[in-house]
Amino acid sequence: MLYIDSADRDQVERLLATGLFAGVTTNPTILYRSGLTVDDVPAVHRWARAAGAGTVFLQAVGPDEAALEAHSRELVALGPDVVVKLPATRDGLTVSRRLTREGVPVLVTAVYHASQALLADAAGAGWVAPYVGRMGDLGLDGVEQTADLHATLRRVRASGDGGCRVLAASLRDTTQVAALAARGIEDFTLSTQLCGQLLDETNSVAAAAQFEVDAHAAR
Repeated sequence: MLYIDSADRDQVERLLATGLFAGVTTNPTILYRSGLTVDDVPAVHRWARAAGAGTVFLQAVGPDEAALEAHSRELVALGPDVVVKLPATRDGLTVSRRLTREGVPVLVTAVYHASQALLADAAGAGWVAPYVGRMGDLGLDGVEQTADLHATLRRVRASGDGGCRVLAASLRDTTQVAALAARGIEDFTLSTQLCGQLLDETNSVAAAAQFEVDAHAAR
């Protein structure tokens, strides 16, 4: 499934209108880039749902375990379509396990190494979000790390012991998207810019324009 990684209302609504995207993902950094704060999260949730988002991933914040859990529960109260995002830290994973035992859907985010798949699965998370592009910034092969993470979780699922899925994040270009899809990754969250690149591939647009010209050419 494809998700839109943005809190820019105009752009998100236009993309959701295509019917191609399953929902929206946000985090405090994304909110900040759109001039918003965590206080705006309930409003973001409302307009995203009204625009057609089936699932809205909202990140809990807090300096410690207690604060993270309290904010997580505030997010859960917004609606059954909310998936709580929690960082792959000691506190975040502890809160993740507590919530998932109650049936709350959770995504473990800010993942930088394939080995963290084991922690996300142990926490009962439904999704784990590796930061593909940011791994590359650190000199790691983000595509390979994500593919290894996916392979680990696939083996866990095959054993019947878990159901955590990879939601590839921090993608920089369509080449990374294609490479990961070829390796079996099924879920992606994409910036609005990257969504646009996929939707408006230059050669496809040019071919469609030529079809129109030829369709109305004089015979």
